[in-house]
Amino acid sequence: MRRPFLLSPEYPVAQQQRNDAPIAGHILTEKFGPPSHIRRFSRGDTIWEPGLTAIVGYIVKGTVKLVTCLPDGRTNIVSLIEAPGFFGRVFGVTTEFTIEAATDVVVACFEPAAFEARLSESRELEHFIHMENLYQLDEAHERIIVLACQSIAERMATFMVLRLVAEEVRRGGVRDDIVHVLPNRRDFAAYLGTTVETVSRTIQALVRRGTISIIDSANFRVLRRNDLFRVARQDEHDLVEMIRSRRPHTRDVAEYAQPGGQPVPRHTSHSLQLAAE
Repeated sequence: MRRPFLLSPEYPVAQQQRNDAPIAGHILTEKFGPPSHIRRFSRGDTIWEPGLTAIVGYIVKGTVKLVTCLPDGRTNIVSLIEAPGFFGRVFGVTTEFTIEAATDVVVACFEPAAFEARLSESRELEHFIHMENLYQLDEAHERIIVLACQSIAERMATFMVLRLVAEEVRRGGVRDDIVHVLPNRRDFAAYLGTTVETVSRTIQALVRRGTISIIDSANFRVLRRNDLFRVARQDEHDLVEMIRSRRPHTRDVAEYAQPGGQPVPRHTSHSLQLAAE
């Protein structure tokens, strides 16, 4: 596991521009202020842990997980934050969670003091952070819905239908049959509150049932949509209304996305494409 990055001149933004600068890099600077560093992390790397210098991180690409470490060495996943999204605290508030890369990620790091100053000056940025917090609160509510299910099959199916419906609402009601999940089976099991073996057995049971087919470790095709909702014991209309009732583009704010106002797609491994100069 790679050591977390520290705030030092080792990785100045100017030296990272060629390989790690996102297409929306100029928007990062204009809206959030210039980041101290832009860093890449491989899946499983520790990005930050308690005791290190405080940071505010903007996830340009990929997904990070907030975890707690148990005495026996295991970890519990508390939350997932996908690009584009923020992690970290400001105004002297600290967090006890370790932040790790759930997928390969690119993170723009801001010094808290500079970010706080920018936040106090910009009502637009303040509004964006409020919306980000609401989005993460909605994600926590969805996690509760998943964990409240009585069986692992229900949890997995509920997780899948929530992702499916959220993507379809974002696309204006256009139906999709692809569901994206965490690529690491151990992380997926931890998120569902079960074991890797149980996740594997449950996936195979859904495949044998003809409900889904496996594309790869992180992607599944839904073959029998109604059956997936039946296994989840969720009402499709209720889920659609729940997700639609939120502000449609809480995270897909055009001015914080790509140049030209194109919204950033959710639940993908390439939320912002990197410049390949």
